[in-house]
Amino acid sequence: MAGGLDTIGNREPGLMRALKAARGVRALARKLSIAPQSVSGWPRVPRDRVFEVARVTGLAPVEIRPDLADWLKAEQERGWMERARAKFAIRNDLVGRATVKSARDVDRPDGRTMDLLDLGLITAAVRFAAGERGLTLGMVMNAPRGGAGGAPTPAQSARSYAMSLAVVVGRVNAETVAGLFGLTRQAVDNAAERYLRAREGDEDAEDGKVIERGRERRAKAADPALWAAERRFIAQLAGEA
Repeated sequence: MAGGLDTIGNREPGLMRALKAARGVRALARKLSIAPQSVSGWPRVPRDRVFEVARVTGLAPVEIRPDLADWLKAEQERGWMERARAKFAIRNDLVGRATVKSARDVDRPDGRTMDLLDLGLITAAVRFAAGERGLTLGMVMNAPRGGAGGAPTPAQSARSYAMSLAVVVGRVNAETVAGLFGLTRQAVDNAAERYLRAREGDEDAEDGKVIERGRERRAKAADPALWAAERRFIAQLAGEA
């Protein structure tokens, strides 16, 4: 051991990086407020310690556990979204419930109740989608429901985008989104699924091809523009844009 850094060969490179950055087992254990024996027994940094180790060593989480890259990315996005939701609720005082009506409230003239935060998040998603597509909020909200077949209108496309943002980013229940837009939950789920597929691409493709509905098609790459737009939306929710 040189300079207090343990270099036992059965440790994964990510743990070795963390130990080097912290200047040894004891130093890392002290920063984590755990016993040195615990750190000594690690072959790798445990999943539930990755972000904490990253914080105290200054390393990126993916440098510590590159094998968890997808999970780490999802966890980081989730944390960002939850903070944005909280800031959005506080800034707009969205506490309580509201009575809203939709095209599905034919038999319920008194409307349905909805959390004010959910209503605010859906409205924010519609405003954002409308702005991104050069439309007005009214055009998106009043887009015809449409039927099977045929290309969607710009307003329908923007509505699908808004619903996806509300579900994926805003964490609003799909049934709640469906109720406000007067659509079925399946329609909202389908929109969110299409959005995620376009955003993330076909990560499970083999030889550049995927099988979809029994047919082979060329794999699609992740869309960086959707990722960038999603971050702009989150920044708006957090009041940082």
